[in-house]
Amino acid sequence: MKIEILPHEGFKLNSDIFRWNDDRKSVRQKLKNQHKEDDKVIEMSEFFDGDTSHDIDQKRDVYQDISGTKNYFFLSYDKDNTLSELEVHWGLKVWIDNIELVFEKDINIYLNQLNSKGYDFKEIEQGNYLFEKLKITISDSESSGGDGNGLSYLYSGQSIEHLIEN
Repeated sequence: MKIEILPHEGFKLNSDIFRWNDDRKSVRQKLKNQHKEDDKVIEMSEFFDGDTSHDIDQKRDVYQDISGTKNYFFLSYDKDNTLSELEVHWGLKVWIDNIELVFEKDINIYLNQLNSKGYDFKEIEQGNYLFEKLKITISDSESSGGDGNGLSYLYSGQSIEHLIEN
């Protein structure tokens, strides 16, 4: 399966285009309802003196081994159930501006290739790189609890404000 990141728009998975703000039901239909719903409230009140207004209402669908291939990715939705984020953990060929990112290969290859196309990045945590212009992050294996510097994670979102330090 092939996924192409469309910065500021969404992404293309095989031949289907998924735009940020697409309705959850229509996204599920395009993906033939092969998801596992993983909605939950993550309570944060213990860190804010009992204030529940900081709780996180997570709405996401988990996709694993769809379309007859080995893969694992999440689609997240906002409070109105519209598409807002993509997280790829493995099994998809990822393309960004005609560069193919292959999981488990040296992440430095992609940092250099994307940088040479004018996409600046910064390391926001060890092994986790933010490309603000592309609205993506990519991470290496070690930062995800594994070994080495192979690509192990890609995040793309409609908004990345939560990742940018002020």
